[in-house]
Amino acid sequence: MPIGPTQRLTAADASFLYLEGPQTPLHIGSASPLDGHLSREELIDHLGRRIHRIPRYRQRAMFDPFNVGHPTWEDDPTFDLGNHVEEVNLPEGADEATLFASIARIFAPQLRRDRPLWKMVLVQGLPGGRSAVMSLVHHCMVDGVSGIELLNTVADVQRDVPKGEPAPYQPRALADPMERARDAWFDTVRQMADANSDTLRRAFDPETQMREMQTISRAMASAAPVFMQPAPATPFNRPVGPGRSYSMLPMSFAELRGVRSVLGGTINDVVLSTLAGGLGAYLRSVGQETNGVELRVMVPVNVRSDADKDALGNQVSMFLVPIPVGLTDAVERHKALMATMSGLKEANQAGGFAMMSRMQDQVPPILQAMAGMMSPPVQPLFNIVCTNVPGPQVPLYLAGRKMEGLWPLLPLSMGLGLGVALTSYNGVLYWGVGADPALVPDVSQVVAGINAAFEALKAAAVAAAGPVAQG
Repeated sequence: MPIGPTQRLTAADASFLYLEGPQTPLHIGSASPLDGHLSREELIDHLGRRIHRIPRYRQRAMFDPFNVGHPTWEDDPTFDLGNHVEEVNLPEGADEATLFASIARIFAPQLRRDRPLWKMVLVQGLPGGRSAVMSLVHHCMVDGVSGIELLNTVADVQRDVPKGEPAPYQPRALADPMERARDAWFDTVRQMADANSDTLRRAFDPETQMREMQTISRAMASAAPVFMQPAPATPFNRPVGPGRSYSMLPMSFAELRGVRSVLGGTINDVVLSTLAGGLGAYLRSVGQETNGVELRVMVPVNVRSDADKDALGNQVSMFLVPIPVGLTDAVERHKALMATMSGLKEANQAGGFAMMSRMQDQVPPILQAMAGMMSPPVQPLFNIVCTNVPGPQVPLYLAGRKMEGLWPLLPLSMGLGLGVALTSYNGVLYWGVGADPALVPDVSQVVAGINAAFEALKAAAVAAAGPVAQG
């Protein structure tokens, strides 16, 4: 990954720093049980032989005076791998619930901003003396797709590989504050000039301008209901506190494909109809009426090109998807989701939102930083985020230990007290469900509802075409 020693964050990346608060950190992550014991010393040694491949892991996000420009990535002159690898021990006889509670507790605090924005935590004491490894990386550094690329850098597709030698680290000296302020002014002026030049160029290219305006107009029309009235009220759409809970559900990818082949749609349609069934069941279990209710799900969409597939940072757009949590018939709910997603894709909603998001590059960084600090504790546009990131479909090994799963972790903020992240790995789709326990007292109840909704879809597929493929 060719990354220069100094690079200014994009507006999209910097927004995750501006929006973050002490109770609502914005790092993403994963947890992976290993097939054996891994010591902290072994993990540090392994990372020390790989970290030169990821220069960003030795860089800090440095803010400019008065936020004249977006932060820059600067070499950390005091970088020490030992500061980024921690170890915790589960109590003797710990079960899966204890492991989930430990994962949630580790994930909850904000990453230190005076260091590179990542860390790994070894969780010791799994049955059989095994270890699990957690990876936490700030969202300003990566999105889900680039996070998988990082995983492929530190892990291997074989158990035994040559160790290699650590590369020397020669950090560049930090610029003095006056020099940083000057560079920030120049970069901001240049960025604004580039944006104005791009606008002027489009003015002399009416065909491209018309095509882009049509794309944005279709996206806005498809999202009009979202902007005209707030998302439905739920118990978990309230200000988020510091507590976190976590649960995980593995799902056979072969069974997902089997359901899709019989009932139609895409894998993501199956995921969203399953989520709708699970959330509907949960809301009814806590006494909320769901008849006719459509919750809104923000579904991130990867928009990076093949040329950028190895780049870090965030290159995503989104769909805003209404899901019918009041429909209790699995097939009817799935058909409704397929029709909804077909309409959003036809309107190119994600493409329109991607074009609109580029407009933030024309907003001075100081205003973006102020907007982030003054953002409301609850946003009204959607109820939940559901990410779905494809991962490697072969087993990976970390320092010679097989990674037995890849459980995703998602941040909570802005009134989103419940979040769902999915990652596929080695033939399994892992659902990671995180919550604020003050808003969702028992996150395992949500997971049970999701599992029941998928079982209902499988039963419907069996009734229509015979047994669904087993994974």
